[in-house]
Amino acid sequence: MSNPHCKLTIKLLLSCFVIYSTFSILNYLLFTGSNIKNLLNERRPQKYQPYPIIEAGGGLNISSENIAIVIILSKSHDRSYYQIAIDSVECYAKAHGYEFVLTNDSNFGCDHIKINIFRRHCVLAKILVDYEAVVHIDGDMGIVNPKRRIQEYMTESSDIVFYDRHFAPEVAMCYIVKNTEYAITLLNEFAEYERKLPNSSHGSENGALHIFLAEKLFPHNQIDIDVCRIAWENSWNIVDQFAYTHCIRAIFGASIDFDKIRILRKGTGFARDDWITGGVWSPERDFMLHGWKMRQLAPTPAGVVKAGAMSELIWYSPFLGSFDMEKCSMGNTTWYYNPSLIASRETVEVVLQQEDVISAARKVNYFYRLYKVITNSFWWYIYQSHVWKSDYPLYFLNE
Repeated sequence: MSNPHCKLTIKLLLSCFVIYSTFSILNYLLFTGSNIKNLLNERRPQKYQPYPIIEAGGGLNISSENIAIVIILSKSHDRSYYQIAIDSVECYAKAHGYEFVLTNDSNFGCDHIKINIFRRHCVLAKILVDYEAVVHIDGDMGIVNPKRRIQEYMTESSDIVFYDRHFAPEVAMCYIVKNTEYAITLLNEFAEYERKLPNSSHGSENGALHIFLAEKLFPHNQIDIDVCRIAWENSWNIVDQFAYTHCIRAIFGASIDFDKIRILRKGTGFARDDWITGGVWSPERDFMLHGWKMRQLAPTPAGVVKAGAMSELIWYSPFLGSFDMEKCSMGNTTWYYNPSLIASRETVEVVLQQEDVISAARKVNYFYRLYKVITNSFWWYIYQSHVWKSDYPLYFLNE
């Protein structure tokens, strides 16, 4: 017979471990890096330096009718789930003459890709062949400033353009891509990368994108990539995922151009997360905002809204009323906004740069976490083998 005291001890140890892990994650996400953040703020010569945003009116000379804005929805969500966001994108497309494509991922010959968020890149490669370029965005990304043009973010030398997110070391999964053999091959290869996902908390397509790009762009840095791969395979929470992502980004360095791929720096991309500035935006610098799901739409507070980070689980509509799609026509970029959410470029960018300081401060902690994840991987293997009883086992070492 099994020893009941032993079972009780194991359950107690597991409970203590879960509590400790929860507080550790909260500590990493909410409180770490505060001393480093203060040091960074003290050393900055001035509190605000404008981001070198891409100015309006420039960019690549491609006719708008040869560019498509593509949103690929999963079967579980329809247009109403993202109504305001999708309406803004379609109205913008009509104003500039872009093709607007809203579709699901069926009937494109990509059903062999099992995970829908990977499948959509296969679908996009199929759609891309009919245009000179395509913009791939999520359903919850809305356009707030219709006076910006997609071509402004394109260059002759780049086949695909990504952008960095502010709050994390992540490259966002939205991009502008040209119809070239290189780009189509890249998209199809990434769609197939679902087969290489490790049995860990891997971050799905966001986690996969970083090591995929590293393998493509730095084939001679295999040792560095393998170090990061160990971290990816041993990741078991969001802190570990960010530690792994920092590992990959260290390989990339400070450049933005890599062969035919461009990754726009924080604050200079064609989109950003809306919650970081509390729904406040600036016509002087913003284009697309991310995070507009209808079930998370909240009433806009009375009075002028102060720019500052808020919960990721709510957002405020920047518009007064809904879109009348019949009035969306070529050249009509006169939209009606809630003035309480509009601020100057400096007001918005000061908040974004505060988030950048926090992100930079946390980097030190994430590199420490990276060390712990890799060096403790064997211990986790022993723990998982003898104690952990889960329907989703974590295999940390491939020996």
